[in-house]
Amino acid sequence: MAAENNYTLGRGELYFARRDPTTGLLKGERYLGNTPEFNLTFESEDLEHFSSDRGIKELDKSVILQITRSGSLITDNINPENVALFFFGSTDALTVAQATVTDEVVGPAGIGVEIGMFYQLGMTSNNPTGARKIIYPGTAGTTFALKKGATTLVSGTDYILNAEKGRIEFLDGGAVADGDTTIKATYSVAASVRTRIISGSSPVDGALRFIAYNPVGENIDYYLPSVSLSPNGDYALKGDEWQQIPFNVKVLKPANGEALYAEGSAVTA
Repeated sequence: MAAENNYTLGRGELYFARRDPTTGLLKGERYLGNTPEFNLTFESEDLEHFSSDRGIKELDKSVILQITRSGSLITDNINPENVALFFFGSTDALTVAQATVTDEVVGPAGIGVEIGMFYQLGMTSNNPTGARKIIYPGTAGTTFALKKGATTLVSGTDYILNAEKGRIEFLDGGAVADGDTTIKATYSVAASVRTRIISGSSPVDGALRFIAYNPVGENIDYYLPSVSLSPNGDYALKGDEWQQIPFNVKVLKPANGEALYAEGSAVTA
């Protein structure tokens, strides 16, 4: 009797363990989230020999010179860790203590401000994206003032403040003119924490584990102990489809093992 075919509809979960760049040790395995696609590609390069003594040449020897293992995956779980992987980067928690900033100059030195433009408060070398959570004017115990020289500017007439994002827009018809270099802001920021993604310049190394949950077909799990992840195409920040993050997977052979391990579900002996 012929063996039954294992027709399979593939499903499963992907986990990535990042390798610590200092110790070389693998960290814990993080679930990448929903992954609509995961593919593996193996390619080999052969050296072929043909006999040519008589008649047509015949292939009589073939030797594999090299094998390249790679793959690709797509996740639509748009969390900070996955975005950081796409940018070769890392995440950290930016903690901001409540504080008051006095007389911060608004606009580039020597150039000043332009009407209709937006200006970000609190941009520093340690916090290049600027301040968030400006405590709104009128809140007890806080101060907000935007001045042109000694003159206090009027919200809604001279400017609009986005307190959540720490941004100021200067309005046409107000007291501020193009090129004004005398604008200064005094404001308070609330204590806050936000996740920050910082890009890098090197592919991220680690290990990849695929745990199969097939609706049809035998489950076969895969473990790749040494992989390198890098971007693979567009990450559309704006569009009419669900955002997806695509990755290339370079599969490497570790010094103390093989490049890939695959195994079916364990059964009780």
